[in-house]
Amino acid sequence: MAPRPLEPRPLPELAHKVVADFATAVSTSKNAYMKLFDFAAVGEFEILLHRYDLNGRLPLDPDQKAELEKEDGTPYPASREAKNVGDFYPILAQRTVATGDCKATAPRTRYGKLLAQPYEPLPAGTPPKYELLREHVNAWVAKGGVVRIKCAGGKGGLALVYTARDNERGYDLITLYDD
Repeated sequence: MAPRPLEPRPLPELAHKVVADFATAVSTSKNAYMKLFDFAAVGEFEILLHRYDLNGRLPLDPDQKAELEKEDGTPYPASREAKNVGDFYPILAQRTVATGDCKATAPRTRYGKLLAQPYEPLPAGTPPKYELLREHVNAWVAKGGVVRIKCAGGKGGLALVYTARDNERGYDLITLYDD
């Protein structure tokens, strides 16, 4: 007898709120969209992802590899991440949401699915600053997750990584990727 396929687990209630808030914020203004993010956390997460990418999570060309090998685990400043996330507003956020009718689903891509998986210890010889980043990111994703936003009125989808927070919304976004 063949095993039954696993039933997909339902998304947490917070994931649906993240998608609804994201669609509303993007439709409202760039400023509303920007308020969804913790840019210091984005800076930590992005540098940590680079180290896992360097260790084989993402195929890299030699130039990309050389660039990432220079990083020592110092997070990107919040101001840099605010600029980058702001730059994504028209090309990713508005493109995805467009006229709306958005749904929360599981991420589609392998990379999107891996964003909220626990980050295993890094190999010996990794600069020590990465361990603190790994601890932070693991704690954040343990209190949140990743959800894909896909909108009938838009194009493409995004993987939104969020963590529960004691703020008015109940969460902050800590990164986003094309999905």
